Amino acid sequence: MMRFKRTDLYTLPLLVYIIYHLKKSMAFTSCGISILTVNYVKQCPEDSKSWQMAAKRMDCDGIEQDCQQGIRADSHQFVFQYHCVINVWRNATLEVCAFNRTLLGYCAEFNILGSVIQDNYYADCTKHDPPCPSVYNSAEAYKYQSCYKLVEQNERNTKIISAAKRTSGNLTTPFISIFFRFIIRKLLHI
Repeated sequence: MMRFKRTDLYTLPLLVYIIYHLKKSMAFTSCGISILTVNYVKQCPEDSKSWQMAAKRMDCDGIEQDCQQGIRADSHQFVFQYHCVINVWRNATLEVCAFNRTLLGYCAEFNILGSVIQDNYYADCTKHDPPCPSVYNSAEAYKYQSCYKLVEQNERNTKIISAAKRTSGNLTTPFISIFFRFIIRKLLHI
């Protein structure tokens, strides 16, 4: 027989309350139609003018969606609009029509499974140069170009790894390995 502690009786209502509000919040910011608007791009807009031009081209206002049911008509907190962000793996940039979010110092990403713009917790842009603010609107992601540079860095790393894999069967690889061991031994005076 399972026994409950007295603290469990207080914790359970709190958990139910938190889950209810998280679900409600996700319902307001997640929209399945967003997936149909995803367009992978080589580069995201770099300034307000090019952002506005891209937003006009995507015409997110013209997309019929019923995801805003339950949101007050005068609410500016959640707006279905153009975004250009990184993907979850930080290896591609994409345009998408989605609800804006308040981000907490991380690069904006679009999560396809959740159909939602969210923080990429592996990309803390408050530590970038120049840094992003600790709180900003996802629709202003273009202001923080360092987030897009993460994609370029990942592309370079992928190319280097691919090249290394291709040459791993090559005869020069053992010689390179021996050369590096020789250098390391010389540096460590072994």
